[in-house]
Amino acid sequence: MPKIFPPFPNREEFDLFALIAPAREVGGDFYDFFQISDNLLCFVIADVSGKGVPAALFMAVTKTLIKSFAREGITPDAIVSHVNEEMAADNDACMFVTLFCGLLDIETGEIQYANAGHNPPLVIKKSGTVEWLPRAKSLVAGAMPGVQYGCERLRLSKGDSLFLYTDGVTEAMNHASELFSEERLEKDLTVFADLEIKDAIRNIMDSIHRFTGDAPQSDDITMMMLRYSGSGGIVNL
Repeated sequence: MPKIFPPFPNREEFDLFALIAPAREVGGDFYDFFQISDNLLCFVIADVSGKGVPAALFMAVTKTLIKSFAREGITPDAIVSHVNEEMAADNDACMFVTLFCGLLDIETGEIQYANAGHNPPLVIKKSGTVEWLPRAKSLVAGAMPGVQYGCERLRLSKGDSLFLYTDGVTEAMNHASELFSEERLEKDLTVFADLEIKDAIRNIMDSIHRFTGDAPQSDDITMMMLRYSGSGGIVNL
């Protein structure tokens, strides 16, 4: 996975940062991002069912397929549909992956996205307000063929950010069996809204660690944040 940040130092229109903390030496979460053209950025976050080597192998194949289909210049729903068909074929282990795939138009700030059963991302407005995207209506990818995925749209204004994560964030558990929760995540994002995206994510990770204490980490924790700094965006659709 990409680990050099900022990943596109010559692009002033956006910034991106991601962090992953596997629960084991080999994890099933992943993120990826890459430019398809001068004005189009593809970004992905995903969580494979299961743990260990089988999940990591399933993850590696999924990641490769996404990049391959994305470079064909198709929409996010088509990317996820193709990935689903490939992963569902001969899937004797009945594994699956929750997946969020987005395409950012760098010039306008518009994002097209498809969500295959993944946690709903959040939009952090420049003003500091936080808004949840609608929850996924489509099934996870890889479980069965023939699933239809929808293509949604939103538009980031200058200074807005999009925060993506896996359920290892909100379901991080302390010794009292309490979950970190969506409510705590939303509160932290509001508090850290003015920070650089790298600092915001690291502060959220610190907040999770304070909450869980020395309780064992049961799931991979992955976060990604994209901030738009271009002039094309005006209002959210």
